[in-house]
Amino acid sequence: MPASLQINKLVHINQVVRDLPSANAFYEDVFGAAVYWQGYDETERRDASLFLIGDTCIELFCPADDQSLLGAGLARYGESFHSFEWQVPDLDEARTVMDERGIRLTTFVPGGFFMTHPKDTHGMLLEICPLEMGGDLRLEPDWSPAFWADEHPMGIERLNCLSIAVRDLDTALDFAVGITGGSVAYREDRPQVRAQAAGVWVSDHMIELISPTGDDGAVAEYIAAVGPRMRSVDFRVRSVDAARAHLESRGLRVIDGDQPGQIALDPRDNHGVLWQFAERTMPGDPRG
Repeated sequence: MPASLQINKLVHINQVVRDLPSANAFYEDVFGAAVYWQGYDETERRDASLFLIGDTCIELFCPADDQSLLGAGLARYGESFHSFEWQVPDLDEARTVMDERGIRLTTFVPGGFFMTHPKDTHGMLLEICPLEMGGDLRLEPDWSPAFWADEHPMGIERLNCLSIAVRDLDTALDFAVGITGGSVAYREDRPQVRAQAAGVWVSDHMIELISPTGDDGAVAEYIAAVGPRMRSVDFRVRSVDAARAHLESRGLRVIDGDQPGQIALDPRDNHGVLWQFAERTMPGDPRG
């Protein structure tokens, strides 16, 4: 049986935007984002920024043109999720795991990071890195996400899960458990979006896989439009009503989420991506 990755933690979630200053300003205004780094990468021809919202780090990519991989993705998919990063103790060992499983790499920087081909990973574009992010506020001894839970009007307590739309739930779930060495935390129906979802607990976070149970519904429509791909990030909030009031006070459209009692910020108002908010704790989450 092929080995699993040794995953230390989820480092950040990557998102592609058209206008970096506008996106940074939006997330600072609406969610109190703490931007701690900005820079330009000549090799990838893109600007980027890193910010925290509670315990979650988001990296924004803004391609300089449509000739790079990121630029081509922006032209094809529009503003959208791109990938997420796992920290591992050893990059070469992680690459061996990928080779044993026949997973192609689209980018490999020796000693730095690599990225996987999403067609080999059920739509999960994985960034694998052994390093800490320079300037990451979460590494400081006095770091606390309490501001977002206790003081900010959104009341974001933590990341509940990041969710990937897949075509075949059973096959994708076997893959996710195998490559992460994680455990299945839950499996449940999502009739509001005509789908079934399963969660896998990995190190310090929950990965959710969600698959349509019919030819229509929000998940089926998403896969038909962009293929298997990261679809949403879901946050636990202190109060859904308070979160709704805050978003609407900013003139943003709030829609129903995937689950009863869950709301979402319309992707048209959120730089193309789906963020969902619920008071519920995901089943099987060891954090309680």
